Amino acid sequence: MKKTFYGWWVLLGLCLIYAASNGIITLSLKRFYPSLIDVFQWSREEVTRPVSIFYLALAFLMPIIGTLLDKNNPKRIMLIGSIILVIGLVSFGRINDLTQFIGVYIVFAIGLAGAGLASSMYILTKWFHKHRGKAVGILLVGGSLGGALFNKITGDAIEAMGWRSATLLLAGLGALFMIIPWIFLVKNTPQEMGLFPDGADQEPEMNLKKGVTLAQALKSPTLYLIFLATGILWFCIIGMGQHQDIYLQKELSIDATTVTNVGSAFFLFGVIGKLFFGFLSDHFNKKMVMAGSILLLIIGNYFLYLMGTDKGGWSPYWYAVTYGIAYSGVFTMIQIIVAELYYGQSYGKILGIVLTVDTLASVAGIMFLGRRSVADGTYLPAIQIMIILCAVALIGFLLVRINFKKPQTV
Repeated sequence: MKKTFYGWWVLLGLCLIYAASNGIITLSLKRFYPSLIDVFQWSREEVTRPVSIFYLALAFLMPIIGTLLDKNNPKRIMLIGSIILVIGLVSFGRINDLTQFIGVYIVFAIGLAGAGLASSMYILTKWFHKHRGKAVGILLVGGSLGGALFNKITGDAIEAMGWRSATLLLAGLGALFMIIPWIFLVKNTPQEMGLFPDGADQEPEMNLKKGVTLAQALKSPTLYLIFLATGILWFCIIGMGQHQDIYLQKELSIDATTVTNVGSAFFLFGVIGKLFFGFLSDHFNKKMVMAGSILLLIIGNYFLYLMGTDKGGWSPYWYAVTYGIAYSGVFTMIQIIVAELYYGQSYGKILGIVLTVDTLASVAGIMFLGRRSVADGTYLPAIQIMIILCAVALIGFLLVRINFKKPQTV
């Protein structure tokens, strides 16, 4: 009986770490916003200001992390980031003003830069080449499962024990999910265990020392078109993601329990999206798969808009299903496309720059929705603009000339 390729155990470890780092910090902490608005009397713009600064700080940190990943031990970087995230969660429960809240989110940015997607993708691409699409989809499933799990835990904990105690619970669970897999499962490369990527019997033909350099990538229009398309998508996705609970609970007057359940459903359907689009990317044209995910995102935004109109009758779960699958598909395909195009000696640096552009766009989206919703007294005009922007991203991505290798059948 053939022994299971150890890379799948590494992938499991990365999934658990990503479930906590991404699932808690970027996907579940927004459940605290309605409580913080009630306690501190902050506006929609004020309560989301720290997360805007968080993404801004993260944007500047990502190129640094990308360079460090190319030159240092990725696993060690991931551990340091995980410890910082736990410290940040403990500190979150002690805030008393907006300045302290902003400070905690800066700590989150430092921690997530090390323990988040960049480190996980860097390690994963060392272990998987032929099955990279499936592996990336599975890794990102960890984020969706973490979002579904921790979103539910966070919402229930806030109601049961108050928001301050809920942060300590998340700190304990975060430490458990991030540190244990790091110790027992994660390894930097297959070579350090005498193995080859994907469980092959020999080194793949590609020379891992080569590949597109950062200088070459910056001279190509392809990278800038990717910046444009993915930047627009993150402007819309992260912007709405951070305002989702405020829109549903404060503007549409949906009860807190339903909002929590909608959030969990959103992330659970995200699992389907990541696995589905990861599978498709290994078997079909990656450009067309990406286009399909963007089209579905437009439909999800339209459902979100209809919920706030006088047409009525639109359940928030319609939004959770379509937007959850679409968001996950877009997220998965961006990582796969960047890895496919730029894996090699400068992959860490290029990935860091792409993540920086997308993160800066996320900041703009969060700030835009906060300020526009305050000015208009509703989120509806901002959602209309996001629908148009997603259509622009779809057209822009279809115009990008990308020649991928023919997907391998497995």
